Amino acid sequence: MKNQVSISTSPSPPRPRNADLPEAEGAQFKSAHLPSTTKLSEELDTYDGAHRSQFYELGQKLLEESMGPDRPLISPPTTIHELRREYTGAPSFLAQIDSLINQGYTKIIRTKGDGNCFYRALVYAYISSLIDSPNLVYSARSVIESGSRMMEHNFMDADIISTFCEPLMNLLDAVGNPDPNQMLTHDRLLSAFLEDETSNCIVTYLRLLTTAQIQSASDDYAGFLFDDSGEPLEPVEFCRQYVDPLGREADHVQVAALCRALKLHIRIAYLDGHSPDGQAHFQDIAPPDGGTNKPLILIYRPGHYDVLIKTN
Repeated sequence: MKNQVSISTSPSPPRPRNADLPEAEGAQFKSAHLPSTTKLSEELDTYDGAHRSQFYELGQKLLEESMGPDRPLISPPTTIHELRREYTGAPSFLAQIDSLINQGYTKIIRTKGDGNCFYRALVYAYISSLIDSPNLVYSARSVIESGSRMMEHNFMDADIISTFCEPLMNLLDAVGNPDPNQMLTHDRLLSAFLEDETSNCIVTYLRLLTTAQIQSASDDYAGFLFDDSGEPLEPVEFCRQYVDPLGREADHVQVAALCRALKLHIRIAYLDGHSPDGQAHFQDIAPPDGGTNKPLILIYRPGHYDVLIKTN
């Protein structure tokens, strides 16, 4: 999949050549959910009667808006109908959005399109789920502490790890706090993630954790680490180029590795305008034990992740 079409303005991280990551990851990357490069190339010229350049321009416009200087790092939940209005005139996208609405997905939480959107969306959805289920906080803390030890075993500086981990642990400590003035709420979580220092410290910690996971299980990932030209990379070099730097988009390897490190089950809705049946298809990614959480729901548009919310 190294030649997969991308409409991102920044260089895209490499794509695995095989749609299936190792079974050890527990990541079910189904080719039926990921359009093939050849099929994409053929469909872009004719889908909905639109020329390829029109599809590109639509995606480019929406991504540029998400990256604008006035776009906050994360936004309050908004109705999915607002997203639908942005795709007026693109029937294939509208059909997929309508399929989500019909399944009870009513809101999205938007992240800034700064290359950190996957990490920010995932951890925001994760902490938000803990606010709703505070009994799981102890387990979450244990997983993160274990992750920090794994980072140290990979020769990362303990003081640096602690610095970037502290804002995350402070938020977890506030979940379920008996003092109502200190207890973490959804509004306070949003405020915390709007602060550059807090938000980006947490994103940096997750990137370092992803690096530690890839390097700790390097044999599992060795066949899926490529540079932009498709040349294989050693795990250390891959992480140096495509995981550690802020602003580097996460691809399938990073997504699977972080889910494994955090023991999380996530479900991604693909909004790409290329579903033959008009449905937004989902992809489940989980660690080998299946994860201890209810799936965290993200929505993916080419080059960008947001949080998707389902009404119970």
